[in-house]
Amino acid sequence: MHLDERSNLILKRVVSNPGISNAELERKYHLSRRQISYSFTKINDWLKSNNYPKIQRTNGGKFIIDPLLMELFAEKVEHSAGSYIPSEKERAQLVLLMLLGSEEELSLLHFSSSLSVSKNTVLRDMKYTQKIVNGYHLEIIYSRMHGYDIVGSEWNKRKLLIEVLRTVYDMYQGETYIQAYTGISREEIQRLKEQMEKVEKRLALQFIDQKIKLLPYTIAILLKRIKKGNLIKDSYHIDYEELSDTKEFEAAEILIEDAACIPKEERLFITLQLLTSNVLSSQFLREEETLELKSSLKNSLALFEKKACITFKEKEKLLQKLVLHMKPAYYRIKYQLTTNYSIIEKVSEEFEAIHYIVKDSLKPFETYIGCSIPESEVMFITVFIGGHLINSGETIQLKKRAVVVCPNGVSISHLMEHTLRDLFPEFYFYEALSIREFEQSKAEFDMVFSPVTVQTSKHLFIVEQFISDFQKLQLRQRVIQTIFGLNTSVVNIEQLISVIEKYAKVEQKSQLQKALQDYFSLQILNETSENQEYSLADLITPETIVLRDQVESWKEAISIAAAPLLHKGVITEAYIDKMQEQYPSMSPHIVLRLNVAIPHASPEDGVQAVGMSLLKLKEGLLCGEQKVHFIVVIAAIDKKKHLNAMLQLMKLAEMNGVINEMKQLNEKYKIYEIIKTHSI
Repeated sequence: MHLDERSNLILKRVVSNPGISNAELERKYHLSRRQISYSFTKINDWLKSNNYPKIQRTNGGKFIIDPLLMELFAEKVEHSAGSYIPSEKERAQLVLLMLLGSEEELSLLHFSSSLSVSKNTVLRDMKYTQKIVNGYHLEIIYSRMHGYDIVGSEWNKRKLLIEVLRTVYDMYQGETYIQAYTGISREEIQRLKEQMEKVEKRLALQFIDQKIKLLPYTIAILLKRIKKGNLIKDSYHIDYEELSDTKEFEAAEILIEDAACIPKEERLFITLQLLTSNVLSSQFLREEETLELKSSLKNSLALFEKKACITFKEKEKLLQKLVLHMKPAYYRIKYQLTTNYSIIEKVSEEFEAIHYIVKDSLKPFETYIGCSIPESEVMFITVFIGGHLINSGETIQLKKRAVVVCPNGVSISHLMEHTLRDLFPEFYFYEALSIREFEQSKAEFDMVFSPVTVQTSKHLFIVEQFISDFQKLQLRQRVIQTIFGLNTSVVNIEQLISVIEKYAKVEQKSQLQKALQDYFSLQILNETSENQEYSLADLITPETIVLRDQVESWKEAISIAAAPLLHKGVITEAYIDKMQEQYPSMSPHIVLRLNVAIPHASPEDGVQAVGMSLLKLKEGLLCGEQKVHFIVVIAAIDKKKHLNAMLQLMKLAEMNGVINEMKQLNEKYKIYEIIKTHSI
């Protein structure tokens, strides 16, 4: 492996002056930060290939030079000022550039001559190049008639082309390679640059320097491919209506005014290249199409404030910055053109304390955009928010992080999560995870709550899925003592009754015990929301109650219990099938206080609306050694709307006296009246 002239000069400068800064190197060699970083990657690759120690950096950006390297440097670094020889990785990118941008038929001899390497080297490079295109669902093929070519979706070829252009441009003499291997003249690039200046005026914005340099090459190669007949055919990728009324769509006309008839899909693709540009400034942020985007980001910031327990200073200013960034990012994300930001690793360390809160606060924006946000974009938003907090002098009190792990369905896990969030407001809770999700999760946490044992090196608290108010108080004491080392006073009811019995006759000990527990328990806030949650009586009505003496099996019980919801269109047949598949027998995990079974599946398994239905069996079904007489089918469309009803159902299941009364009833309306009484 050879070291190019630029990297050779930088290496000599740094070794002779380890105290030099990155900025000084940029000024001395007229290079960008990204180009300097690229050169150091090459330098360290060269040092490694020669078994020399690498150049390291401190957190402050200072260079750490091994004494051995300084001693051997003069003899080992190449001093030739000859032509630059690209590395294997760089040659792979150049091969792809030729395949995607050249109009010639390309043979092995062509690559060998252009890259100044042997045919055997080209063949080895082709294997590495094939690995790259595999990531884009493409393939390199060879035929004697047409030579080498890339086959696959033109959309995927365009994605690859954009990434290759960006990589090659950052190489040493990258722009020269692009011109040489694609046949694009300087005059054509100059004309496109002038047209881009017109685009800037039309859109009243300013492209970043790299984009205004790189985009002309992108457009030039795209126009060549279009002219050659390499057109986008799977146009379903692009929403015409969504882009056709944008200013960028109109401005794209400037870039194609000298081209022949351009198909609609191609004009839209060129529009995307403008929409996905990083923008430094723009005067028009309040266009009609950005209102919903702005609203979703505003809601995400509000959610962040709630989760982080802070209030942003100059919140509107932060929002404007986010809108400015996320408008082009919207199209990058939606059309899978997201770029990898070079600062990600550094940012990850610098803002790790708030990154997980940012990630958990973007749901409003994800709902608006209709897909998940890539990690690179999440991290970039972290930069915005983290930088804003630093500049405004705000800090975040980092909470202990907790995760709820539940092996059962979505409703039970969310109920556990809701209960624990309310019980421990000083902790930050991730969304509830299944055991498999927990095992695969890379999230950082301090403690785990679960009804079953799971493998973890963190604090593990075994918690029943449904706990009474007094059990909550005991759990809180145990957790606070373990995590913070604090002792809280919890009344021992058994000891208290023993004291009372010394001085008074207790006739109803169990009732007194229950009354004392209620008295000393935490006062759980009423979580009923004015607009979004239902009561139990709202969902279980006479129309959704079914009465039967007996059933043949648990599977039949699920079908009968779910029938009212199926009839109302609340669920589909698939939802019933999924419940029967998920619970082939009545598991104790889905039985509240051994009184009410609650089979359910996930919202995506066939839920059309929120709902509950109840089957009362006179003879009951065995669950272990005890008979269960009530089966409630739950259909949840999200984690909130049914939650209040679930809490009321859980409390109702704890009331053995009320449950026994309901067992004796044979009229739907009388059962409903009891449910209504306990839905307040």
